[in-house]
Amino acid sequence: MSAQPLVTGLRGAGVLEIDDLTVTFHSHGGRLVAVDHVSLALSVGDTLGLVGESGCGKTTLARCITGLIPADSGRIRLDGMELSRRRTKREHRAVQMVFQDPYSSLNPRLTVRSVLTELLAVHGLARGRDAETRCLELMSLVGMRPNALDGHPVAFSGGQRQRLAIARALAVEPRVLIVDEPTSSLDVSVQATILALFDDLRSKLGISILMISHNLAAVRYLCDRIAVMYLGQVIELGNRTEIFTDPRHPYTEALLAAAPRIRPSGGETVRLRGEPPSPTDRPSGCPFHPRCPRAEEVCAVELPALTPARSTGALAACHFRDEQRYVDRTR
Repeated sequence: MSAQPLVTGLRGAGVLEIDDLTVTFHSHGGRLVAVDHVSLALSVGDTLGLVGESGCGKTTLARCITGLIPADSGRIRLDGMELSRRRTKREHRAVQMVFQDPYSSLNPRLTVRSVLTELLAVHGLARGRDAETRCLELMSLVGMRPNALDGHPVAFSGGQRQRLAIARALAVEPRVLIVDEPTSSLDVSVQATILALFDDLRSKLGISILMISHNLAAVRYLCDRIAVMYLGQVIELGNRTEIFTDPRHPYTEALLAAAPRIRPSGGETVRLRGEPPSPTDRPSGCPFHPRCPRAEEVCAVELPALTPARSTGALAACHFRDEQRYVDRTR
């Protein structure tokens, strides 16, 4: 695969810059490219949504950004400085992750106070009275009462546990927060409050947020920009209006068409063929062409570059990004 140039998005130079990142895994089934030459950036207070089918590489990309798994190639920079392969405590603090299941990510044997004070002590941020003051600040930030500090994770609801997981991530004062499906296990009414909390934290703290989600409604509510992944690659990147009103890639159209609606749209939509290909047996040319209703001969032999569409300015990796949107007339 040819490398794609650094994509700085729509807001200029970023706090976090991901440049040509590739992550592979090896097994008896062969070499699996989970993240394939991905370039993205986040600026101060930016919110970027990362969407795509299960297995497209979203969570692998997030874990690589946080330093939990190594990259094969590419660079991750924070404030223009490249993060080392073996990160320092300061570098780990700068990029924090809120995991999908808040209960499994909290130690059930420790009270909330113990979880937070231990974290503050390990990173040399606060001890004693200063740590207690910081714990109270964190409870206030995430909308929890002070007495929550004395509870164990089992005593809280799903939404409260998610707030506590967010408090733990904020304890080390990160610059970037990566949230992996933060509302997937919550009731709809609770989902709205968690999304509102992220928006409030972004405003108060100037924190940048990378949100991974299958919930397109949640992404549309919170995120200024959206990146669409398919088979390890970013195939479309644009602002909220561009992606949701005039997508330039047929895969993005299909994702939007599949989202649940209270009322049917009434229009004709993209219908995909077949199943996603195996990551160990990747198609030639455009990785989406075996399923694409718009595909032509060039799609099977030439990988399209992630470049701007003339009509919107959104970046799309499609040979026909500038043509009229596809309409399925076989239904």
